[in-house]
Amino acid sequence: RVNSGRTIVFREDPLEEWLMLLGAVDEIPRDVAVRHQQAIHAALVQLTNVLDNPPPKGINYYDAAGWSLISPIEAPAEDVARAQQLYQRVFATGGAGVTYAQENLLGLIAVGAAPSSIPFWLEMVDLTRPRDTFATKRKRLAVAALAYLAIRRDVPEAYEALRRLCHHAKPAVRAFAVRYLGQTYKATERPLTPDEITFLTDIAVRDVVFAPRFQARAILRSNEQPVPLDNPNGVYAFKVKFKWDKRTYRALELRSEQTLVVLAHAFLGAIDWDCDHLYSFYMNSVKYDSAYTFACPFEDDNPPWTDEAIIGELGLAVKHEFLYHFDYGDDHFFEVEVVDIRPQAEEGKYPRVVDSHGAAPPQYPDYEE
Repeated sequence: RVNSGRTIVFREDPLEEWLMLLGAVDEIPRDVAVRHQQAIHAALVQLTNVLDNPPPKGINYYDAAGWSLISPIEAPAEDVARAQQLYQRVFATGGAGVTYAQENLLGLIAVGAAPSSIPFWLEMVDLTRPRDTFATKRKRLAVAALAYLAIRRDVPEAYEALRRLCHHAKPAVRAFAVRYLGQTYKATERPLTPDEITFLTDIAVRDVVFAPRFQARAILRSNEQPVPLDNPNGVYAFKVKFKWDKRTYRALELRSEQTLVVLAHAFLGAIDWDCDHLYSFYMNSVKYDSAYTFACPFEDDNPPWTDEAIIGELGLAVKHEFLYHFDYGDDHFFEVEVVDIRPQAEEGKYPRVVDSHGAAPPQYPDYEE
């Protein structure tokens, strides 16, 4: 989390943020906790007064509350309920710093972990309006809050809400829901039941969008359960392009049983580069998104690794694109596109280069002194 003055920005995972805050609660003296709760209450009262009596030039939410509502201390139930009502008013009213206000209020409600907030979170998943730049983050925070509630209170209704959202109409919601459902298993160290394995396997195979399929497979893999192998004995064809020079590319074919390590080495060999640096694949094309990353096997503390990423187990489809990041010092990025999937491999050795376009630059340019 980055607290840049006033605005709180989640750089990683909000659920991890809340669980980290939870871990700090026992170290906070009782008198300090009470002062936190009093400050939260005062901030909510101040925000209510501003909404009831908006200034002539409009509301500035940076000044309306005056104190960050994100806290490891759970607010009293009546303040959590008040925060839910205030959120609806902030959303409808708008104003300067409205994103700041939304994120702080949602964080307060999430940390409160009230089972009565489940309908509120389900409403937040579908809440939107034209030009709503906060919509995606709101969805993510809402789904993460349900996972936090499930972990914090062991509320069956929260688990059930997450399972329902795994079949939501919006792919982004499904992906968040599957991902955070998996986080509940991890945080509680609870093994998957046969019913849960069946549930996740069905998503891994049947969801028409990559992200939910991938997240379901990731949960199965991390729990040492069988991951569906698409196109056994088949072939995946990839076009790997230089990110800043897309006219230069290599087309490669791999068997479905081969791994991302093989793809990484095969491409570097095709451009006459040495595989002498660390690398990662970002399977949703978003740099550093740990939920979609396979790291080089030499990164011992950063699983999952590319040597366990079997091509046919990733849920790939034709036209799907992802990112290959090689050499964290020089930051070489390559765009990888799935251009074809064939159900049966031909005779011959794989991986193999089937097309080459453009001269690759030298790996280490000989700069003049």
